[in-house]
Amino acid sequence: MALSDINQKYTGEGERTLLTITGENAVIEGKFKVSRAIEIDCEVKGQLDVDGQLIIQRNGYVNADVRTIDAEVIGKYEGNMEATGNVEIKETGVVSGNIKTDSLIISKGGMFAGNVLRITEGEESPKKKGKYSRSYKEAKEVFESMEKEIFTEVRDDAEAEIADEAPEKDDDLSL
Repeated sequence: MALSDINQKYTGEGERTLLTITGENAVIEGKFKVSRAIEIDCEVKGQLDVDGQLIIQRNGYVNADVRTIDAEVIGKYEGNMEATGNVEIKETGVVSGNIKTDSLIISKGGMFAGNVLRITEGEESPKKKGKYSRSYKEAKEVFESMEKEIFTEVRDDAEAEIADEAPEKDDDLSL
């Protein structure tokens, strides 16, 4: 499909700063290497290697394996991502897949379903290890367990408070 807009912005020295790809109903598929930053506002499938920041705009949908420094997801992303810097899922962002990063930020309203692994110095890549630190199912089980503990504690405190406020029974009720 034809793109409605491919725009490469330049600094005064002619150095590339941001590649912007937009296009209603545009689908781009393949293996891409970007030397700076890229902003996507269409559908991209395949593999992306970005030596800067990846920005997936509101109408952007990326289904790819990604290696980047930083990523900002405002639209939708599916796949495996490795970011040596920050990954930020904005209010409208939806991410499904595995993320290996130094920092993950999910804004209120942003959605993430998958696994996350924090990059630490000298650590083997997740491909060599064969798995991420914790699966979604394990994380959900831990959350549900914590939720039950909190509920039980609140319930016990409420029952104790009700018992303290109840009037004492008078055993000398003779008429």
